Amino acid sequence: MDVATFTRPALPAATLAFLLFAMVLPSVRLRRRTGRPALVLHRSGPPLQRVIGVGMALFMGAIVLWSAAHLAFSEPALGVWHVPPALRWSGWALVAAGFALTVRAQVEMGASWRIGIDSERTELVTGGLFGVVRNPIFSGMLVVVTGLTLAAPSAWTVMGWLDYLLLVSLQVRLEEDHLLRLHGGTYQRYAARVGRFIPGVGRLDPVGLDAAPRITV
Repeated sequence: MDVATFTRPALPAATLAFLLFAMVLPSVRLRRRTGRPALVLHRSGPPLQRVIGVGMALFMGAIVLWSAAHLAFSEPALGVWHVPPALRWSGWALVAAGFALTVRAQVEMGASWRIGIDSERTELVTGGLFGVVRNPIFSGMLVVVTGLTLAAPSAWTVMGWLDYLLLVSLQVRLEEDHLLRLHGGTYQRYAARVGRFIPGVGRLDPVGLDAAPRITV
């Protein structure tokens, strides 16, 4: 099958499946399990948290609109670049791999999963995928967004990828500050040995708890 023919219906289907299994169903599962909402971007944390929350919402809305436009219009009309089919098929392979990684990491995080920073104390999860990278959910989502960008490469999808990378990087650093305050030395020792998104990359220096943590790359 031609990759463009496959991508036209697959892109909106993948987008809706990702939103359903990576956002909606985990939120419902957490509500039933704990009685608490998963979405806390609007409730607590520094003002930057709210800005990031708005940015994330706009990004998700843009993905849905792009997927719908891709289904309704031709790829040339949307400015999709002509690249080797193998590159676009590799994008779909990344979408599948990132989707699986995201869902598994959410299951492993259990009742500690939130969308945003919660003022309530949550358990620090360090096993499974979290023993490989500190943020496997975000790692999986970044892989999905990277795959979608390769599956339908254009100036719009590249800008979306850069936007999401920035939002996730800012969000994770806010969460690291929160977890350092919440779990102290336990989190600092964990972050000193486990990378942020990629194994071994983005670890925190094991400095004293009274000093500001330094980040290594």
